[in-house]
Amino acid sequence: MASANKQQKRASRAKAKAKQNRTKRAEAPVELDPNDDRIDFESVDLTELFKKMIDAEKLSQQAMCRAFLEDPLLELVYEQEGEEGAMDFILAALIEYRQWSKETDEAGALAWIESPAFQADYVAASDAIAAQTQQQAN
Repeated sequence: MASANKQQKRASRAKAKAKQNRTKRAEAPVELDPNDDRIDFESVDLTELFKKMIDAEKLSQQAMCRAFLEDPLLELVYEQEGEEGAMDFILAALIEYRQWSKETDEAGALAWIESPAFQADYVAASDAIAAQTQQQAN
């Protein structure tokens, strides 16, 4: 688990990124290079993912984390953006999800992500996926 200072830095980057994403969505669409096969993650519509997450959250918070972590979009983000970019995307997406699903503000969403209960469920979901992947590899 990352240090409290590192988590705080990631959270503040994610908070700034989420705000930037909301601002960008309000602006006119930008012309993208048709030859660029990279995905513009700042303009990706996460509604379908959020619907899967909210359905899973009816079972448990850990199930919601698992639905989020198993989404193929996260693998694409990691491949294109690397670990740091993927962490920023994850935090921004989770903040947006909480704001969308519970109509809370950014501070409330961040407090939820930083809560020990969420952290434990997120790590447990991640570990379960890793164990499943390991079993499939054997």
